[in-house]
Amino acid sequence: MTEDEEDLGFILFASHEGDWPPPGPNDCVFNGFPYDPSLLETPEARFVADHKGREWSADFTYTDEEMTVLIDMDTGWTFELKSNAGGNSWTARKGEETLSGTGQFL
Repeated sequence: MTEDEEDLGFILFASHEGDWPPPGPNDCVFNGFPYDPSLLETPEARFVADHKGREWSADFTYTDEEMTVLIDMDTGWTFELKSNAGGNSWTARKGEETLSGTGQFL
């Protein structure tokens, strides 16, 4: 989602046992597109579109306070998703460019 909580797409994680993916590498794929067509030309929506449909390896880390998902992409981007008491947020970085938004786990 964008910072204004508008849908951009979603990430599907590979099948696993338990409620959450285990620590370490887990396969994932970006999918979907914005519900609002005016978002299609935003950098955040282009990021999702450019990375959807390919499998990526997401590294999960858990602490008592936070879950972090890190994806190093061969496109030069790094995607990080954090979930903690403050909520869920994501950041994508490539060189000097930084994109960010919010999210939810279903």
